[in-house]
Amino acid sequence: MFLGAHDAHHLRQVLRAAVGDSVGVFDGCGREWVGQVGAVTKQGVQLHKLVSATPVAESSISVTLAVGLLKGDQMDTVVRDATMLGVAAIAPMRTAHVTVPSRAWQSGAARERWQRVAVASAVQCRRAVVPDVRQVSDLATCLSEPAGLRLLCVEPGLLDQRDDWQSIAPPDSVQVLIGPEGGWSVGEVDQALSAGARLMSLGPRTLRAETAPTVALTLLSSAWGW
Repeated sequence: MFLGAHDAHHLRQVLRAAVGDSVGVFDGCGREWVGQVGAVTKQGVQLHKLVSATPVAESSISVTLAVGLLKGDQMDTVVRDATMLGVAAIAPMRTAHVTVPSRAWQSGAARERWQRVAVASAVQCRRAVVPDVRQVSDLATCLSEPAGLRLLCVEPGLLDQRDDWQSIAPPDSVQVLIGPEGGWSVGEVDQALSAGARLMSLGPRTLRAETAPTVALTLLSSAWGW
C-alpha cells in the first residue's frame, strides 16, 4: 500500500515512524489494517505486510449531531470532538441566531475543511470510521430527516422540567440538535417540538456553544454506552 505526501508528513513529523516500524491504517469506512513501513519519503510512504485488524467497535446507536453554525475555529472544535465521541454524521445548520456570514460557508471550502478535521480526529483517536460532514442546511431540513429519537438541547431557562429521555429504551438512531451562540428562538423550539423532539438539559449552567455538543454526546454515551 502506498500512502501520499500528507500521510508521509504525519508519519515522519508526528509519529516519528521509521523503516520497519508497525503502523495502523484505516479506510474511514470501518476497515483497519496493520502494516510495516517499507520506505518514508516526502512523496509518500510504502507499507508492506498488511494484515487485517479488528477496529474499535462503533456504537450500535447512530448519532447525528445537528449544530448551529459557529464563528471562527469553534466549528473545527465541534467537529473534532464529535468525531472522537463517535457520531455518525455532523449537520451544520443555519438558524435564527446564527451570526456567521454566508460567504464563510457557501463556497464549500468550509465543509471541506471540517471534513479534513474529522479525518485528522479519527486518525488521532484511532477510529476507523470518519463521520460524514454534511452540507450546511436549515432546521426544517434537519427536522425532516428520520430519527428514532430527536433531542433538542436547551438552556436551563427554557426547560420547565427535565424530560426523562434516558428512561426510554435505546433507539437505533438519535438526532441531537444544538443551537449557535445565541441559542434557539422560541419559534424554533416550537418547530422542533412539533417534529417530535424531546428537550434535553445540559445542566443548570449556560455552556459555551462549542462545549455543549461534547456534554450532550457524553450524556448519550453515559446513558446507552459507546
